[in-house]
Amino acid sequence: MDNNIEFDRFQHIPAKYFETVEIHELKRQLTIFIRDLLEHDFHRLCNLIYRHDVSEPKFHAALDVQDQDIQAGQIADLVIEREMQKVATRKAYRKFKDDQDKKALE
Repeated sequence: MDNNIEFDRFQHIPAKYFETVEIHELKRQLTIFIRDLLEHDFHRLCNLIYRHDVSEPKFHAALDVQDQDIQAGQIADLVIEREMQKVATRKAYRKFKDDQDKKALE
């Protein structure tokens, strides 16, 4: 797998993707990608985790697991969890902003 292409692809995932894709398919693809990074480019994985703002203590806890397949799955869960939090925050902010705009027009 060419990590540069894959890494770039995951860097620009639109938030809407996390609202429409089947979660198990997303986890499957992300787990494969993360497993490859664990084996071949740990530094790039750390950058990915940082850029997605994943909890560092949770990431380290996932790395404490001995089996790399389980590590990759747990890290994928963390990335998905964080992205879903971002989606929820954006929705809440959008609703708040819309409510404020409605109040301003009244």
